Amino acid sequence: MDNLSLLGREIARLRQAQGLTQKALAELSGIGPSTLARFETGGVAEFGSGKLLRLLDALGHELRFSPRSQVSTLDDALAERRRSLDANAGSGED
Repeated sequence: MDNLSLLGREIARLRQAQGLTQKALAELSGIGPSTLARFETGGVAEFGSGKLLRLLDALGHELRFSPRSQVSTLDDALAERRRSLDANAGSGED
């Protein structure tokens, strides 16, 4: 992701995929509903890292870094995480 607008839309997609309303996610993350609505629709110029981390935590996701030269989407990261969790489950590790 290279801008807040794309990041906000991805948060909206994750929220919707989990069947959460903006109000419910706002309550879970301690963020004002109007702030979340503006973030999801690209209406913010800045969005604090603490707010983003709380949103991701409420959605059951985490922030990861990857080199820019590597084209990777959030779906790629989620698939990688699932593979890692599956591998740990198969080995008896938690």
